[in-house]
Amino acid sequence: MDMETCLKKSIEQYQQIVDHAGQLEQLLKTSDPDELQGYTVRLQELQDEAGLNDRVFLEVFPQNSTYWQNHPLFIERSRLLEQIVELNHLLLPRIRGMMAVTANELSQVKSGRVAVAGYHHPSAPRKQFSRGVG
Repeated sequence: MDMETCLKKSIEQYQQIVDHAGQLEQLLKTSDPDELQGYTVRLQELQDEAGLNDRVFLEVFPQNSTYWQNHPLFIERSRLLEQIVELNHLLLPRIRGMMAVTANELSQVKSGRVAVAGYHHPSAPRKQFSRGVG
């Protein structure tokens, strides 16, 4: 794969990650666990694909090449990477906060189940007969 093709593919992949990250805002508002799970799975897939291409990129990218470092495609790729880092800084704390709230809610539900399971409706008192020694 030549350098230009590799850069174009990298830009396409990073743009997909940025676009996908844009969906998170709406998902955080709806708080649908299944949708968030699907979002997370897809994000991981996109990141894995980009990671594979990045390995190829690092093999073909000449580190000392001023030409490529100043190339518009390389600059666009760098801009997208910076945008992804910024999104991570903005969104990860919100995701962690939401996860903490969800974990707390689950804990409360579990505690409620334990409390309900431990509660027994008192039945009619049993009569006890005692034998007197006599």
